[in-house]
Amino acid sequence: MDGIAIGFAAVILSIGVLPLSLLFFIHKIKAKKMDTLIKIVELGGNVDPDMMKMLSGGEGNYKTDYKIGMIWLALGVPITLGIWLESGYEEAVFGTIAIFIGIAFLISGKYRLRESS
Repeated sequence: MDGIAIGFAAVILSIGVLPLSLLFFIHKIKAKKMDTLIKIVELGGNVDPDMMKMLSGGEGNYKTDYKIGMIWLALGVPITLGIWLESGYEEAVFGTIAIFIGIAFLISGKYRLRESS
């Protein structure tokens, strides 16, 4: 009976709470940007495209790609090894998806580093 409760709680959390919290934080960030724009206009400032680009955060830089890549690798390696040791290498292929995403972000960060130089 406890296994059913744990599974039910996991489904509720993964389907309901996690996406809602993500949407909440995205809304909070957009609201702060809007408040900043309103304050600028109230003080008599101009809102030009450069200001909007600065507030949007841009595309990021190579350091953000490295961080994201390392996070994906830090998640992918233990998941892959855990699945491999538990179920065998046939099922461990699904864990390698996170590893490949991490490697792709690391390569992207390397190319962005070359572009900025």
